[in-house]
Amino acid sequence: MLSGPRLPIELDVLFDPTGYLKYSDKIDSCRIQNEEITNFELDEVILSKSYFKNVKFSGTILPKCEVEDVVFDSCDLTGINFEKSSFKRVLFKNSKLTGAIASSSYLDNVKFEECVLNDIVLDNSSMNYVDISNSSMRYSNFTDVKHKNLEITNSDLSFANLSDTKLSGLDLRDSEISGITVYPKDIKGVILTGSQSLAFVKLLGIVVKE
Repeated sequence: MLSGPRLPIELDVLFDPTGYLKYSDKIDSCRIQNEEITNFELDEVILSKSYFKNVKFSGTILPKCEVEDVVFDSCDLTGINFEKSSFKRVLFKNSKLTGAIASSSYLDNVKFEECVLNDIVLDNSSMNYVDISNSSMRYSNFTDVKHKNLEITNSDLSFANLSDTKLSGLDLRDSEISGITVYPKDIKGVILTGSQSLAFVKLLGIVVKE
């Protein structure tokens, strides 16, 4: 069962997070609301036990970031760079991550709920207990992803690239999968509707005639 963020009962309100991060590489036990983190670049930042509400990340590069017990609620993380980062017990809710980069990252107990994940890059990442629901993942990149207990429900994966990602056990029946890229060797065990399966049949070189 997926575990949610563990937040303190009381959080300190943090103003001007961009200025704060110029002097510290850690945000811990804070509530940040209606703020912007702009044109900021720093390796190995730690975001811990904090709640981000309606925060806009613009031109933000945070590789090798450690994110643990954090909520991103109604945030704009468009184009953020989280390459080679670690996410543990993190909730992204009603947030925009269009074009975000989180390749070669580790995601453990992470939930994306009603998010825009179009063009997100998660190539070469590892996932354990990740739940993606009611989200748009059009043109997303999920190549060579190692996963366990991954669930994708009621989401749009149109034209997503899942090359070299095993689909065994994934139930995609209530999701849109038109135009996705997968390899025949990786589709064994995926759960589809009858109409969805026709697209996968073509990948096997089978010609269906009536």
